[in-house]
Amino acid sequence: MFFSKKIYNITIKDKNITLQAKSGTNLYKLLLDEKLINPSLCNGAGQCGKCRVKFFGNNIPKPVYKEILSLAKINIDAGFRLACQQTIKKDIEIDISEISSSAKFFMQDNKQKNNENTDNESDIENKMANNENSENNEYNDTISISDFAPEQTVSKNIFDIKKEEGPTDGILLIQQRNGIRYYCYSAAIDNIVSEGVHKGSEPLRDIIDNDMLPDFLFSQLKIRDIERVMVLIEGNDSYGAETKMDMFRYMNFEIGTQQYEMIMPRGSKSYDITHFFRLLNADKGNQLIFSLDMLNRCHYATPKLFTDMQFPFLRNNNLVAVKPRGLNPITAFNDNLEPISRENKEKDIDGITLTATLQAVKLMMKHGIINNKFQLKSRKELAKANVSLSFSVKITGGDNPDGFYLYRDRFAEITLTQAELDEIFQIRSYIRAVLDYTRDCIGVVDGLIFYTTQAHDELINLMFDLEFIPKEFANKVIYRPGEATVQAIKFFKEKDVPTYLKLHFNNIRRIDLLDEADFQKAAVANFLEI
Repeated sequence: MFFSKKIYNITIKDKNITLQAKSGTNLYKLLLDEKLINPSLCNGAGQCGKCRVKFFGNNIPKPVYKEILSLAKINIDAGFRLACQQTIKKDIEIDISEISSSAKFFMQDNKQKNNENTDNESDIENKMANNENSENNEYNDTISISDFAPEQTVSKNIFDIKKEEGPTDGILLIQQRNGIRYYCYSAAIDNIVSEGVHKGSEPLRDIIDNDMLPDFLFSQLKIRDIERVMVLIEGNDSYGAETKMDMFRYMNFEIGTQQYEMIMPRGSKSYDITHFFRLLNADKGNQLIFSLDMLNRCHYATPKLFTDMQFPFLRNNNLVAVKPRGLNPITAFNDNLEPISRENKEKDIDGITLTATLQAVKLMMKHGIINNKFQLKSRKELAKANVSLSFSVKITGGDNPDGFYLYRDRFAEITLTQAELDEIFQIRSYIRAVLDYTRDCIGVVDGLIFYTTQAHDELINLMFDLEFIPKEFANKVIYRPGEATVQAIKFFKEKDVPTYLKLHFNNIRRIDLLDEADFQKAAVANFLEI
């Protein structure tokens, strides 16, 4: 017996039409097939964020990872999703009027499509085939940067992929543990058009030192027709490069017609360079920027001014390291502070995630186990407050409690100590103090950007619940986990790195918060001990 896929209705409110599609149909492809949208810049790869649609009603899908990266939280909360990331699983109502029409080389109005003088699809295919056949055969096994661009459906004279001035096509090479990661950039779409990893054992530094970089691009990566190469390498600088912004070192050189740029850490401080790349996202409005794994350096960035605020006083400047993760950590608790999920159900618990730790703190406050300064109460205090015995027996340290058991069995004991609670509360107080000081003394805060090396689900929501962040910023927070070095791709927007820095970070000031009386007032108001 055969079963056909279920048919669902897709109601497009702004067009006042309803389509039907089988379960599992990609929404982006459906809209393209129905000629309701133009192809997006990345052609449905989830990179450009230009195919956003708004969902209505009770069937709004949960955002996927690429949507979290591409869309602001306020847009996600308002029901916007990327059509290319959504498959049809139920009846939906959407609005497609927000989809961008900025894909210049795809744009044709309906009159042009019907005009006899306009190239039709078969003519274009013949032209492209003729162009391919005219190339020298020795290049047939290589890839041009333009080959990564989405398939074009209009004449090439509408949009030129090459420009005589301004940004050029390029490739970003990043040394990683598992090999050399590369990102191809196209000036035509102002975005990444391809990426990959070369898993060879030879590191980038050796390739550069042996003058083999052009050959590596051509022979190993099989990429040609690029004008600019950017290289990110670790380790101390041995090339005599120039220090930039007191965060990284830079040098450039040319080989033939190709421009090469090298970006390296300043001395042994490899984290500074990663931290700087995170700042490249702050290109709109007045942004207050926190790195949750390097909290002693926070930044306030405006279109005209870049402020580097330093505070070396924190006992722990790394929120993500408050509790060790473990190989099979607890990931969530129920309301009775009992673990309900772990990384792997088949293995024994041996740790706890940051998200689960903050969830535990929230539940401990709810049940009265800690006060509003995250101080543990003694068993006597819990008894007077009629707190459940199941909670009070988990207190360690007697009349002067020094910890609370979150989990115990014959293999592991996981305790949230008072010292760790003090660290969490100090970090909370510090973030609030920086926010108050910035608003009162430096300038308006249009939004907050939080970074972590690793993704932590529900982290920002818990930070709101525990009042790390005032509720007024509920729709102004961006959370960006993961590797930051890919942000170096933004350097391709200008002719070279120094030009980019001059345009975006020309005015720089540095503030030692310990020397600021106004920050000390904000710190006292937020119970931050200095």
